Amino acid sequence: MGAAFLSNPMAPPPRPRLAPTAAPAPREVAPPPGLLVSSRSRHWSGIVVDLHRFHDVDAWCPVREHVVGVHLAGAVNLLQSRGGRTWVKHVRAGDVTVTPCGEPKRFQHAGEAVVLLLRLDPAFMQQVAGDEYALDPARFELRENLGVPDPDLAAIGRQMLAALESEGVPARAHVESLTIELAVHLIRQYSAAALRERRPASRLAARKLQRVLDYIDANLRHDIALADLARLVAMSPGHFAHLFRQTTGFPPHRFIVERRVDRAKALLRDTDLPITEIAEQVGCASHSHLSVVFHRETGVTPRDFRRQA
Repeated sequence: MGAAFLSNPMAPPPRPRLAPTAAPAPREVAPPPGLLVSSRSRHWSGIVVDLHRFHDVDAWCPVREHVVGVHLAGAVNLLQSRGGRTWVKHVRAGDVTVTPCGEPKRFQHAGEAVVLLLRLDPAFMQQVAGDEYALDPARFELRENLGVPDPDLAAIGRQMLAALESEGVPARAHVESLTIELAVHLIRQYSAAALRERRPASRLAARKLQRVLDYIDANLRHDIALADLARLVAMSPGHFAHLFRQTTGFPPHRFIVERRVDRAKALLRDTDLPITEIAEQVGCASHSHLSVVFHRETGVTPRDFRRQA
């Protein structure tokens, strides 16, 4: 959905007439119009992803989460006001803004911009800060960023958007891995804390790995969560994902996709089950969803694979 309008870059809008920099008394208003797609109905853990097309914005917005804005299209002179201070920054595609949770913030610009908003739950951020870096949640703070290029953060945002726009329900483990990656990046690049990573081990013990593999194989028909896998071995999700990749060579979500495809191959080759039923057994939402995943991984459709087998 997002790709359709991102494929036609917009010409930069004329320089806007900015209001005086003295900020009025903060007041909460309804979110600006122009919401194109949102993850709210997906109930992802720790994050909400909203894609907006903003036009001639002037609004005071409540900031209940840590909000990352990834600017995907359009170039605007963005006025931001918060805490009695006002800044104006020219923001273009590829730039990101970081707004820590707290008091309301004013955003104003003329013209159009397509922006992906990543809203991180503060409690989730504190958990990652404590689990991965032993930071005191009461003293952990993010720094405000008014708009700079950040290719790594923009890449995470685009992967989030791809997961949101994908056919069927994306694997929870994939979204959770991206959310942790986003949180870790913010902690490393946008906080003033002295970081001390908790990485005492470099690989998963064999018995722990086997416990995880058995769980994955027994639950392929379900939406497997990264947090569930981490809980099996009494680790934080971020630490588990790191050790799993070090041990297997794959991030957890990629490994799960491989297992689903391998199971589908066996069922296509060794049984006469309808492809719709096979899709259900390997955790795909529909026949077409399985076809997309299977073709991406093998280069052939499930029907062609069965015929060739």
